[in-house]
Amino acid sequence: QLQQLIKAARLKVEQDTRRALITQTRVLKRSSFPGKIAIELPAAPVQSITSIQYTDTGGSSQTFSSSLYSLDANHTPPLVVLDYGESWPSVRGYHNDVVVTYVAGYGTATSVPETAKQMVLLLVRHWFDNSSPVIVGTTASTIPLTYDTIAAGLKWGQYP
Repeated sequence: QLQQLIKAARLKVEQDTRRALITQTRVLKRSSFPGKIAIELPAAPVQSITSIQYTDTGGSSQTFSSSLYSLDANHTPPLVVLDYGESWPSVRGYHNDVVVTYVAGYGTATSVPETAKQMVLLLVRHWFDNSSPVIVGTTASTIPLTYDTIAAGLKWGQYP
């Protein structure tokens, strides 16, 4: 049960902060390339871009050359940026025609920021001790308030 709680807590922290804690492969699917020079990636930190694949206007699967773009991992959110003078290719314009595969995360568990580790511990402890919602005053709380305070410091972007 404890291993299940740890995994669930890690996934909750990743969802709430838009951060990948441990190294993992993520996939972003879009119907088209953006009308601007960069693609925003929905998780940070990003270590590398594995590939950008797309379906061209003829319906064939293509791989966009890695020599035509770069990763701006220091930007929040992380960006895939076209190199100077380059442009995104034309796509068919159908659902999931653009697929960006990338590696995100801090690395191993020892590389995860202490605040994120504390969030995981708070959730595990809370869920282990309280299998049902906790009543605070007249409000049911399923997550300790301390968790929300720490999460606020790690969050970025508009969506949890």
